[in-house]
Amino acid sequence: MATMPDRFWNEAIETLSPGEVRRLENERLTEQVAYDVATSPFYRAKLDRAGVTADEIRHVEDLARIPFMEKGEVADSQADGTLLGINQCAPLDTIVRIQATGGTTGQPMRIGLTRRDIADYGEVGARALWAMGCRPGDIVFECMNYNLYAGGLSDHLTFETLGAATIPFGVGHSERLLRMMAGLRDPVGIWATPSYAVRLAEVAAQLGIEPRSVGLRRGYFSGEAGLQVPGYRERIQDTWGMVARDQYGTGELGLHSGECEEQNGVHFGGVGIAIAELIDPDSGEVLPFTDGRQGEVVYTSIRRQACPLLRMRSHDLMQVFTEPCPCGRTSFRFRILGRSDDMFIVKGVNVFPLSVQAVLMRLAPRVTGEFRVVIDRPPPIDYPVPLTVEVARDVPTAQHEALAREVATRLQAELNFTAAVTLVGPGTIATEVKTRRVVRTYRGEVVQ
Repeated sequence: MATMPDRFWNEAIETLSPGEVRRLENERLTEQVAYDVATSPFYRAKLDRAGVTADEIRHVEDLARIPFMEKGEVADSQADGTLLGINQCAPLDTIVRIQATGGTTGQPMRIGLTRRDIADYGEVGARALWAMGCRPGDIVFECMNYNLYAGGLSDHLTFETLGAATIPFGVGHSERLLRMMAGLRDPVGIWATPSYAVRLAEVAAQLGIEPRSVGLRRGYFSGEAGLQVPGYRERIQDTWGMVARDQYGTGELGLHSGECEEQNGVHFGGVGIAIAELIDPDSGEVLPFTDGRQGEVVYTSIRRQACPLLRMRSHDLMQVFTEPCPCGRTSFRFRILGRSDDMFIVKGVNVFPLSVQAVLMRLAPRVTGEFRVVIDRPPPIDYPVPLTVEVARDVPTAQHEALAREVATRLQAELNFTAAVTLVGPGTIATEVKTRRVVRTYRGEVVQ
């Protein structure tokens, strides 16, 4: 439903005033909670235990009366073979798609969608992609995982909703992908994780292909927060000669949020589809949406039929921006600071993967910026943290030991923790799939 002039995909929604957004949220919240309680024993019991009736939830502020829910609750309810679990609200004969979250913090969670849910998913995705510069007729290679996960089929269809010529390539077969791109006369784009752009450049180098000759001119990146690390975006853009744009999304609700040309945070794309609350991750206290505020985001569906979510903690820590954006979109903007469940604590110091990556990027081009932390025993972490770091191809082996010491010294000076650094060759960590930065093997997590 692109509007003219072509600054917005859905101008009516993307330029609502704050007051208009709140009225829309309140109206749809009232309808959604009534629906949830009428169709789900889980949600009825949840409100009963809180001493709240559906009729009392009429405004966004009323949500604070309802306890949070966790993704693990839904995943656990599916462990006995139940297809969709405790938050299924629509009958199975109206559910036409089942996908799963990525399971980066535990068991993947299955999610059902009705036809209207799928249409909403495509609408929100198109808003984000339009902000990122994608247009009808653009050629885009979709290089996310089509095996169950939203980044594949469902995200593919957001490009189709917008009108892009979308090629369902998937993950793996990087050599074939490069040769196919290079064999086309027209410039192309890619939908992938940012670390895959790094990996793909390494494969090109191994094949003797100059990345800029491939014709990859636009990158639509999601699944990782790498583009928010100073130097990482620039490295990808310089390597490929492309424009790289960032997108945030959630497998549970979609909520695609795209970065406009101003590059001053991603625009929340879920207006009218979900409510975002900001909370203190420790106390659970609701925080005001004021410019620069930091907190954990909590999501509530307000237009979901199959598997709605009611105050689901995301564990994504973000900083929000509410000052007007020159692009004209009026939704709040944000940048991801990290995940509370990716954070690890070393002798009382909170360490986030994005902070580690930022330190490594200041050592580029000698290191690629790719890394992995493997924690093999439960807390406390009172020992040097095992850290594997990719070294650039042209760094002589004789210099590796000194470089590893330099990495450790920088991390100690800037982040105040001690690391046991091991250097590995380029392409060892960055792969075709989402790169997992922190792996806790003592929990049964597996290094991919």
